[in-house]
Amino acid sequence: MPKSVYDRGLLRPADIARLQRVFDEACKRREAHPDSTEAREIALNLLALHNAGMVDEEMLMEAVGFRRLEPKSA
Repeated sequence: MPKSVYDRGLLRPADIARLQRVFDEACKRREAHPDSTEAREIALNLLALHNAGMVDEEMLMEAVGFRRLEPKSA
């Protein structure tokens, strides 16, 4: 029997919605525009964490949503 797309590692709609919420909040907290290099790094980190098994929304937020400590470059 063929595997479903979800069994092959693709994201389910609920996963996408969760990751989107965390991404939006992390960008807001870090004051990063969603199309910025920093936002791309947030997205890549979120996907890597999710693929490693971290699926709890609060844990993901703690992992990527911290406030930046260094000043933004102009």
